[in-house]
Amino acid sequence: MNKLEKTISYYFCYLSKLGSTTNSIIGLVCCILLGILDLLVPDDFILSFFYLLPIAFTTWFAGKRGGIAISLVCTYFLSANYLKMDIVASAWNIVSTLGIFVIVTLMQDKIHQLFDEECKLARTDPLTGAINQRAFLELVGYEIMRLQRENIPYSLVYIDIDNFKMVNDQYGHKMGDEVLKSVATCLLKNHRKTDVVSRMGGDEFTIFFPETNSESVKVPTQRIKKFIDELSKSNGWPTTISMGVITCTKGVCDLGNIVSLADSLMYKVKNSGKNDVMYSEYFSAGGIRCQRGL
Repeated sequence: MNKLEKTISYYFCYLSKLGSTTNSIIGLVCCILLGILDLLVPDDFILSFFYLLPIAFTTWFAGKRGGIAISLVCTYFLSANYLKMDIVASAWNIVSTLGIFVIVTLMQDKIHQLFDEECKLARTDPLTGAINQRAFLELVGYEIMRLQRENIPYSLVYIDIDNFKMVNDQYGHKMGDEVLKSVATCLLKNHRKTDVVSRMGGDEFTIFFPETNSESVKVPTQRIKKFIDELSKSNGWPTTISMGVITCTKGVCDLGNIVSLADSLMYKVKNSGKNDVMYSEYFSAGGIRCQRGL
């Protein structure tokens, strides 16, 4: 992403955070200023095209209702140019102008909906509803920078479903999809709002626990392991989960390195019996201290 794209993205995010009321006021102010300008310029110049700008802005950042409200205000200012005509032509032009503005508003609102849906699809795993790997790395990357700046610990969990291939081979891929969705639902229901759950691909998931040290992270991970065990037993699935947990307490921790280390810990669990958790602390010098289970 180049500098211009980053700048545009920043301002779009900033305006979105202002809320619909503030953005509606901004659109109204722009509309009023444009109306004043329209009254000052000679009658030979028609500024109707420029009224589409505050309408489009308000619709995008404040929603359809705000866009229609601004459309009415813009039509009111433009009607001053039409009132000099006879009553039939004046009414026709006013209604036509309002109709065009409303159509533009509805189209803009629909484009915004489609844009939001595409953004969601690009960041969400369609099967499980968890965010995908790309979104996870982007979101967690920003969060880690904040936590490191404030010297706050955080933990990352890498999860793999044991015997998942057996489920696919014995019961079919449809059952495998059900297992994935059920496990994802369990993970999504058993985490704090600040935690981030992601499907990294296949039968592997990650959970990011901000502001969670090496002792605190044991509580949710053991709870997740218990819930997954109960889920598998109740459905008669031969599945368990293996987890690798990395906690970064001090210094700069590279996200890619943390994910790789947590993945390696998870495979150590799988290679030594499965259905367990291995914990470790990560140090900026690259060393780790491991601990298995509780």
